[in-house]
Amino acid sequence: MPQRSFPVIFAPSVIVALKLRLSYMRQKLVILSALLATALFASSASGHDVLIKIDPSDGAIVTESKFQATLVFNNPLLVIAGESNAELATRLAGQTNWISHEVSIEGATLKAEISLTQPGNYELRWKVVSSDGHPISGESTFVLDIDQVAESNQNEPVSEIQGSDTQERSLTGFYIGLAMVVLGAVFAPVGMIMRRRAKKS
Repeated sequence: MPQRSFPVIFAPSVIVALKLRLSYMRQKLVILSALLATALFASSASGHDVLIKIDPSDGAIVTESKFQATLVFNNPLLVIAGESNAELATRLAGQTNWISHEVSIEGATLKAEISLTQPGNYELRWKVVSSDGHPISGESTFVLDIDQVAESNQNEPVSEIQGSDTQERSLTGFYIGLAMVVLGAVFAPVGMIMRRRAKKS
């Protein structure tokens, strides 16, 4: 006899349980996807290098017209065939033109020789390529105060002149005293001879 198939009938409680389980699995899948996306984003963000030290520091006062700017990062910067694509420039506050400065890179350190002549507030802008190949950039400020240095330099010759005058006076007094001693040594015997002759007469 041929076998008959009978429809499978699930109890309402079983259907409800299956729906709850499917809903739980969907929620778990959504949470896992969110965690994975967060982990990937954090890994990508943490791959960029970070500036850990800059000299002159932000807001620092510089008293020399020629100085060296130094930037230190947490990882060696990317340099390919001697090319780094690194940039460093300064601009006087209120001006529109940036002054580019020659840079050199040694591992995680960028150095730039800066020469400025006009005092005032300056902006410093830098751009490098991190070790993961992504460009990073930043800005800081410093104050160039070379007027005080000029004033102090103008005061230095005055003290030197005063010192030389005092030294010349001391030498003059010394030579005058020496001359008096010499003259006394010369004329003392003459005086004694004249006294003896006066007594004899």
